[in-house]
Amino acid sequence: MTARMWLAAITTLFFSLLPLSSHARIAPAPEHVSPLLNGMMLPDATVQDSAGRSLSLAALAADKPTLVLFYRGGWCPYCNAQLAGLQEIEKALAELGVQVLALSPEPADRLKEGEGKGRYQLLSDRNLEAMQAFGVAYALDEQTAERYKGKMGARLKLDGKERVILPVPAAYLLDAEGRVQFSYVNPNFRVRVHPQLILTAARLMLAP
Repeated sequence: MTARMWLAAITTLFFSLLPLSSHARIAPAPEHVSPLLNGMMLPDATVQDSAGRSLSLAALAADKPTLVLFYRGGWCPYCNAQLAGLQEIEKALAELGVQVLALSPEPADRLKEGEGKGRYQLLSDRNLEAMQAFGVAYALDEQTAERYKGKMGARLKLDGKERVILPVPAAYLLDAEGRVQFSYVNPNFRVRVHPQLILTAARLMLAP
């Protein structure tokens, strides 16, 4: 076994021993999330497609390079702009063999509103499993939450404490083994990663 293989094996073992609770939580504010880091493995979580079918996130990403996006919902103009921006790179990503999975806490039946606009697959993380496993879930402050509730109502996901739970917008590039090779997480929901940066990272990840 080469030194590089030994290093990869040790890294995998190290991250597999990290407690899931270090990521499986809801932060009190976007600035306090503890996101999954480069080099760590994709955690499994149950998500739903637009038909309400429960799916394993790990199974969806198995054996294929994957871009996982977390967005707040179809009600968010910044999220819609980000998804629309993927159209400029979706053909190139497809040629590289990279699939795109876009997750939000919206109900599964609301995902249909965004279907047909791109080559990405929209998924509902209504049970918050994926957001917590990736460490990007946070509770909206009370004042903003009340304003959002008045506008979005049932489209929002509330936890047992009646808090509005959202993901910090994030992008993760995973290799075919499910290891994070590139990530972008920004607590400012108005700032999103540029599509060309994602494409460059994907090309570098898959370079021979």
